[in-house]
This record gives sequence, structure tokens and C-alpha cells, in this order.
Amino acid sequence: MKELYRKILSMKSKKYGFYKSLSQKTWSFGDFSLEFVHVQGDPYAPASKILLKAPFSSLGYSTKLIASFTQRLAVADFFLRRLFIEIQNYNGDKKAEFKIMAPTQEVLLRNALWIENGFIQILLQVNLPAKERIIDEKKAAHLLTAVLPDLVTSSLYFFDPQVLKDLEAHVRCLEVREELLKIIKEQDLVAFVPNGAILPRASGLSDTPLLEAIPFVSPSDLEVQFEVLGESIVGMGIQKGITVIAGGAYHGKSTLLHALERAVVPHIPGDGREWVVIDESACAIHVEEGRSIQNTDISFFLKNLPGDTSTSQFNTVSASGSTSQVGNFLEALEFGSKCFLIDEDYSAVNFLIRDSRVRALLGDQNEPLTPLIDRIQHLKEKGLNFIIVAGACGAYLEVADQVLLVSNYKISRATQKVLEINSQLEPSVKEDPSVDFEFPQSRLFHDFVKDMLPHVKPTSAVERRVKVRLQDNSVLQIGFLRAQIAKTSLFHESTKLASGYLLLNLLQNPSNEESLKQIEALCLKIQNVGFRAIPQGFSKDLALPRPIDIASALLRLRYYD
Repeated sequence: MKELYRKILSMKSKKYGFYKSLSQKTWSFGDFSLEFVHVQGDPYAPASKILLKAPFSSLGYSTKLIASFTQRLAVADFFLRRLFIEIQNYNGDKKAEFKIMAPTQEVLLRNALWIENGFIQILLQVNLPAKERIIDEKKAAHLLTAVLPDLVTSSLYFFDPQVLKDLEAHVRCLEVREELLKIIKEQDLVAFVPNGAILPRASGLSDTPLLEAIPFVSPSDLEVQFEVLGESIVGMGIQKGITVIAGGAYHGKSTLLHALERAVVPHIPGDGREWVVIDESACAIHVEEGRSIQNTDISFFLKNLPGDTSTSQFNTVSASGSTSQVGNFLEALEFGSKCFLIDEDYSAVNFLIRDSRVRALLGDQNEPLTPLIDRIQHLKEKGLNFIIVAGACGAYLEVADQVLLVSNYKISRATQKVLEINSQLEPSVKEDPSVDFEFPQSRLFHDFVKDMLPHVKPTSAVERRVKVRLQDNSVLQIGFLRAQIAKTSLFHESTKLASGYLLLNLLQNPSNEESLKQIEALCLKIQNVGFRAIPQGFSKDLALPRPIDIASALLRLRYYD
């Protein structure tokens, strides 16, 4: 620390660019080392990035807390939140001198703070101070050798037994979730919602829990009880097969489905959804009118298109509503999903159903699209699971294995009542046995590379490297390739950017393997060694997405003239 202090003071009256000399070595801070990953070129450029690294044991906590990946994930998340709060409090209303990635309700592997090989590593921004374009050496020395150590000490080091209790509770929360995931697989369930869960969010703009929300209570005839790490947890088990969630508008159908959709990743204690669990391959299948589809076999649902357009290797730069949803379903299946979440409010009607009058008017020979309702039982027999919100598409009540009725956010089981209703009405579902479904194989990554790699290059003469950009938080750009990702399960800027840098790495270092295997291998590497595995994006604020969500970005990438 003293060496860095003297070095900065020696820069008195130097031009701002002399800050770059700080990146020439690693500076010792006792337990911690400090490395300048990026030094800004002038006071108005993007802030500098520094990397702090120390043995986890030096913080005063037992290394037993970081024995497994789940524990390391929880511990890193806990300390990131503490450091984020400390930095926020220090900055106050003045210009942010330090900045670190803001954590969300989810617990994700982030490069802002992670634990690797027994070392805690922290990546944060610092605005190196200046007077005009001259180094402000006294303020810089104070920030880096006085303020920064104080922030790190107060947020990371052990000094309060209560902090240790909170840390252990944070770790336990994720360990319980991990055990619940194992249990639902053993119990042949596809999902579980615990009693007391808070599913509604504070608003459409906030992912925090609604404080006055009605806690979830399982119907008694769906209630299951699990013993998890010495604790009894009671809640609703959702069986495999076809589950329909019915109810009136604004009564909580979509809220339940949304909670299940977000349950594919862990959440922090107090989120309200931390022990809601679902098959981790689950995907929400929305309509996505205007998305591109490339070389996807959609013939199971679409055939005999006008103009003899092939549907076994279907291509379009702007899919219709129903075609986009067909593509989303089959692509998710290709990349490993076995559980599909569908909300009729976000679906194309003709993808879901076709009533008897339209059938009579058009005739099946004049309608190339076979709706999901005609295929869903066949897909269930192949081992696929569906959770469907249906407030108007009553045909799905005919094929449901169980029906959940939602009224004022309270759940009841209506399966028997639906069976009685079905027995009094003429059947409307026309199961189509003419096509035997075969699971699509994950395409070879080489097939993507040959089309995409020529466009993975700098977009201007002044750029030395291929850049990954995110426009309006909805368009991912890698060189000259772009992908519309607003309606994918990449919910946050950090996961969207990470998917771009992961795909850049894969496109530049391809192998002739199935795409899913190559994506999974890189994600596993990042779990083991951190985001240094993708050096192009190491200094950015990144969080690791699921492999299936990275694949969704890959399938939307295309070159636009």
C-alpha cells in the first residue's frame, strides 16, 4: 500500500495519461493485492477498473463455508451486497468515485465478486481524480490507499457475530433450494411452491416482493411435506404432465407462472420466491413476432406452406406470431428444455387452439399450422411437461392432468370439477396421431460458425477488437451480427452482455461438437475459473446465464445488411 501511495504522489503535476503507469505491476495491500485491469485515458472516459484479490481465510471466516460451488456462489453474493451498500453509502449524493455491479434479487455468478481456488476476487470501478486534465495525486492516493481499504474492511472482514449468522443463513438458503431440487426429481414432481411464499412483485418496474401480498397457501389435496436439512418445508407439489392454471383476470394466474419462470435460478433470502423450485430446464414460450429463425425444423407444427416453402429447415428474417412461438418451443426443446411455461396472454391464439368452426371453414388441408392442443398429449407421452395459464382457452381443460383454480391469489384444485364439466360437453380436442415426434438434435456449433464467423469482426477501422454491445437493453451486437433478445430469459443487462461475450469466445474458438455441449463446457469452465475464461469481456459487468439462455441468443444472431 505504501508503495502505491508513494507512486501516486510522485505523479504530481503529471498529465492524466500517466495514470496508465499504475497498470504495470500488482500492488500489495497486505492481505489483498490490487491490479489495474483498465485505466481510463482521461477524466471523462469510462471509469478505471481494479481487481482486488485475497485469500478467503484472511477475512476471518472458515474455509468450510466455501467447500462447494453452491456455497461459494452464496458467499460471493452475500459479500457483493455488503460491499455494494458500503460503496453506495460512501458515494452518497456526490459523483460516484467507486462503483460495483448492483446485485438483483437473483443469486448469480458475477464477475464483480467471486471466489476461485480459495481466493476472493473483487472487480470494481474507480474514477481516478483530476484537476482539469492534470492528475490530482493527493485525492487519488486518499481514494486508493485510505477509502478503498476502509470499504473493503467494513464490508468483508469478520468483526460482528451477527454478520456471520447472516452469511450462514444466506448459504443455507441456497443449500435448501439445492436439496429441494433433488427432492422434486425423486418425487416425480416438476415444481414446488412452499407455503408462505410471496409471489407478487412490488410493481411492474420492481422485482422486489409486494409487502402487503397474500402469502401462498397450498390446496390441502396438493400439499406435500419435505424434510430438508433438518427443517420441515410444506407446500404445493406440481406433478409432471399437463397442468392448467385457470381463473379470472387479475386474480394471480400469471403471477404464479411468472414466479415459476424465474425459479430456474436461486433467489436471495427474503425475496419471497427463494424456495420456489422447478425443473431447471424450464422455459417460458412466448410469442415473439418479428424474430429471425434460421434453419430450424418446424415441420412438427407447420407444413405445406404456400410456395412450397420448406419447414424442415425453415428460415425467415421476421416470423409471424404463431411461427415465432413454434420456433421458440422447438428451439428450447433442441437445447434441453423438458418443461414449458405458456401464458395465453403472451401467445398466438392459432398456436394454442383452433375451434371447430374455423376447422370446418378452412379444412385441415388448407391450414398448415397444427395447434399445440392437437399435439400436446403426444408430447406429454414423450416425457415433456407443460404448465399453462388458460383463462379463455378452455380446450386445455380437456387434456389437463391437473387444474389449479386461482381466485384472489388463493389456489384450489379444480381437477375433479373439470372432469365433471368435460363429461357434460362434446369433446373439442382433435388429437393428431399422424406425425410421430422425434426430439431435435442440438445442431453442431460448426454449422453456426460457417455462417456467422465472417461477420465477427471490428465494425470500424479504429476498433482493434470485436466489440460486444447491448442497444436499448434489447439488441445484442457481436461485430456485425445482431440478435433481438428482449423476449428471451436473459432478464438482466449483465446476463445479456455475458451471453454476447460467451458467444464471441465460442465463435472464435469453435469445435465440431453439438452446440449445447460446447456452451455447457464453457459455462462449467467459468464456474471453476471465473470470467477470466473469456478475457474479451473480463472487465465488464457480467453474470453467468443458463446454457439454454445463451443458446437462445445464438439462435437469434444474424447478419443484417
